[in-house]
This record gives sequence, C-alpha cells and structure tokens, in this order.
Amino acid sequence: MTSLAQSVIARAIKQRDLLQSMTEQSKSITARVTSRDRAVSAEVDGLGQLTGLWLGPPASSLDPDALAQLIVDTAHAAARVAAERYSFLLQEFTTRMDELQKAPLTRSDGTTVHPE
Repeated sequence: MTSLAQSVIARAIKQRDLLQSMTEQSKSITARVTSRDRAVSAEVDGLGQLTGLWLGPPASSLDPDALAQLIVDTAHAAARVAAERYSFLLQEFTTRMDELQKAPLTRSDGTTVHPE
C-alpha cells in the first residue's frame, strides 16, 4: 500500500472516530430546568424530548391551566438549553472535521498533497 493510501486511510479513521464521538456525545446531552417558583422541573434529552418531569410543593397551589402552562414553558426552556448544547457540539464537530479534511496527505516520497 502506498504512503498516500495509508495517509488517506489514517484520515478516514480519524474522521470515523470523530463521528462516533459526536454520536456518543449527542446521545448524552440532557438539560434540566426548574421553574422560578420551584413548582416544576423538566428534563429533556438532546432531541428535546421530555425524559423527566417533577412537581414541587408549589404546584399544588396552582390551578390546572396555570400548572399545564408552567409545565409546557419549563419543558420548552429545557429544550432550548439542550438545543444550545447540541449546537455547540455540532459547531465543534464541524470545525474539527473541516480541519481533518484540509490536512495535507503524505505521498511515499515525503511530499504532501493539500486537498482543495
């Protein structure tokens, strides 16, 4: 196998590892937000899906419509936090993938090829 082919394979392995890391990290994203009055806490995953809901003692004094709205608002706030975390992770992933894509490849004679 030529040095250039080995260089291409090494890059592909690094890209695969980076993609696997991105996938694992994105699956581990969670966000938990508690309302100011501590009546509601909501937890969501990286996709913004509700994974936990807790009602504190102040929740019992709210009317059903106000409690329902507080649950929705709190879950929405948690989803925004999770989206911000995912966005940061995606930005880092994109930067690193671009760096790998632009990294020079080495030929068997020691010269390099710079991808366009």
